[in-house]
Amino acid sequence: MRLIRSLPLLAAVLTAVPLAALASPPPSDWQNAPVCNGKYSAQMKHTFYQTATTAGVRTEVGVVRHPFAQGTVANPSYYLIKAEISSRNDANPKWTLDSRERDGFDSYSGEPMQLGTVVFKSPGCKLMASAQVSVKCPDSTEMEHKTFTRSWDGCGQ
Repeated sequence: MRLIRSLPLLAAVLTAVPLAALASPPPSDWQNAPVCNGKYSAQMKHTFYQTATTAGVRTEVGVVRHPFAQGTVANPSYYLIKAEISSRNDANPKWTLDSRERDGFDSYSGEPMQLGTVVFKSPGCKLMASAQVSVKCPDSTEMEHKTFTRSWDGCGQ
């Protein structure tokens, strides 16, 4: 008998839950991937965020000496870091792509390179971020590649 009286109260509580609580949370994430047998670290980070009317993403990418590398570590012979962000929404259903890259010889990337964008939220909103690191290890002719990608369908709608 008590359960039957509680059912209307439970239904009222469930209908009062805002739809925003059911929206997908921002998929912010980061990755430090070892490169060249752990001598270097490919640092890749995607930070997604939202306001009441907009959604955005900022991507950071860089290559540094691995913090736990033992002994003397030579600089990478060559590195290439690249950040790409794609976005679309109902007002602009075609993908918009923005990218930035930096490279260097016999060095690290220094401060992480950053790239970001903001779009208006809508049911057709989608943000995609990709960070790519390519490193030529000393005493090697091969390039080692790392890629880290995240996407956000609906942008919190």
